[in-house]
Amino acid sequence: MGQQKLWTGMVVGALIGGTAMLFDRETREYVMNKSCTTGRACRDFAKHPSELIHSVRLNYEELSQKFNEGADTLLRTLNKLEEILNKVSDIDKEVEKQLRAVDGSQEAS
Repeated sequence: MGQQKLWTGMVVGALIGGTAMLFDRETREYVMNKSCTTGRACRDFAKHPSELIHSVRLNYEELSQKFNEGADTLLRTLNKLEEILNKVSDIDKEVEKQLRAVDGSQEAS
C-alpha cells in the first residue's frame, strides 16, 4: 500500500511540475524542439535500423573505452596512495623506534 502511494505521489508531482514548467515560453519551445528532434530520429531509425545498431555500437565502444581509461586512472591512483601509505607506515615505525631508543636512554640515566 505504501509503495503504491509513493509511485502515485511521484507521478502526480511530475505531472504538476511538468505542467508548471510549460507556462514558461522558452521551456515550451525547448520541449517542442527536443520532441521534434527526437521524433525525427525515431522515424529515421525505424526506416534504417542498421544505422541505429551502428550508432549504439559506436556509443558502446566509446563508453567502454572511457570506462576502461577511468578504471586505469583509478588503479594508478590507488597504487600511488598505497605507496604513500607504506612510506608513512615506515616513517611511523622509524619514529617509534627512535622514541623507544630515547626513552631507553633516559631510563638508563
